[in-house]
Amino acid sequence: MLRAAGACVTGPGHLRLGERCQDALSLRGWRGGWIAAVADGLGSRAQSARGARAAVEAAQAVARNWQRSGEWRDLPARQVATDIYRRWLQALPWRDKSIAATTLLIAVCDAHGYARIWQMGDGLVVSLVNGRAAVLTPARGGFGNETRALGTDTSWSAWTAQDIVLSCRGDAILLMTDGISDDVPSEMVEGFAAVVRRELRKRSRRAGRKWLYRELTQWATPRHTDDKTLAAIYLD
Repeated sequence: MLRAAGACVTGPGHLRLGERCQDALSLRGWRGGWIAAVADGLGSRAQSARGARAAVEAAQAVARNWQRSGEWRDLPARQVATDIYRRWLQALPWRDKSIAATTLLIAVCDAHGYARIWQMGDGLVVSLVNGRAAVLTPARGGFGNETRALGTDTSWSAWTAQDIVLSCRGDAILLMTDGISDDVPSEMVEGFAAVVRRELRKRSRRAGRKWLYRELTQWATPRHTDDKTLAAIYLD
């Protein structure tokens, strides 16, 4: 059975300033599977929190409009990204959309474990399939702190997309914003993902969400400040 859990917490930096969380999470059931979307509004943009919320809602809306058949698996990845981007643009009232710039990570997984993944910008997508972990996010390019995001990038090259299949018990997909991934050294990503999957599998969805919320709130990295969001889809 496919299960899923996710949590989104406001980072200490925003709590101290009395500011709202600039991450967003949407995790909803879909035809026996799940649609997970996480977004991280760029901190330097005035409306990034609204941009992040609009992004995860746009992803959900586009996926839910797909026909009730296996045809969704064959939709061109570029067209799906374009549809999401357009819906995001339409949801924002400002002429200058860059004030709401945000990253976006999406995983759509049907009841058979077939999953399609899209990513724009920072954050990390990790798969655990057949006992092997893989980072699906490509190495970051560009210069310094440059972040690719809805609102600042319009080219298809800013996206990554791939398909995987969850077929064995314990197979999983994890999406996380950089408030988490920046604190997990590359050599520890596999272990981190495996622990999250193990702890979630031991619990009900509600209890898993509470556990995840507590872990993200009591984050172990000293002096961490950023918002943190993680969504997991896993086969149990």
